[in-house]
Amino acid sequence: MIKRIWMKYKYLVKPIIIIFFFWIIIITVNIGFNRYNDNLQIKELETEINKLIEDIMELNNKSKTIEDDIVLKSIMKLQPKLDMEVAIDITAAIIDNCMKKELSPYLVVCLIFVESGFNQMATSGKMAIGLMQVHWASWNGNELCARAKTINDLYQIDINIDCGTSILKKMITDGGDIKKGLNSYYGVESQKYHNKMASALYKIMFNN
Repeated sequence: MIKRIWMKYKYLVKPIIIIFFFWIIIITVNIGFNRYNDNLQIKELETEINKLIEDIMELNNKSKTIEDDIVLKSIMKLQPKLDMEVAIDITAAIIDNCMKKELSPYLVVCLIFVESGFNQMATSGKMAIGLMQVHWASWNGNELCARAKTINDLYQIDINIDCGTSILKKMITDGGDIKKGLNSYYGVESQKYHNKMASALYKIMFNN
């Protein structure tokens, strides 16, 4: 019985085997093609992401360059006789510290102008030192001025601005607003001091 069935249908075996293997090949090729498409899409996506990152970085660099230029021009408006290299160093220190401490660079520019007129060697009778007139006796050894190991360190642009902006940030945070923070920085509540700050800001904004 089985033999008769085999003899009757054995001619179909070869085509069936061929069809089966052809079907396996089609499935394998299809899987490979799908994987290829997936890999291709992943690569395209990676390329797009990398391009987007490059665009963001380029935009960020342009934005930073523009802000550097505006802050530098603001300093030169307030103190046009200041040496350009010194002004550039002050600009870099202001922007770096303001970004880290979330302060307005223009607030710090005005504060430095009012406190020292951008004279990094300024020293008051009470030994307030440098650009931001940091009072050494009050802040010596404080973590906010950890970079200032000696009083002479406060004559360095980057250290003085780092210390001064740290103090200013703390005072604004503790006071709850900029006006109270400035009062604490100055030492007393003074309308005259605020008027000087406002005048400096006006010069930055409106004097061409």
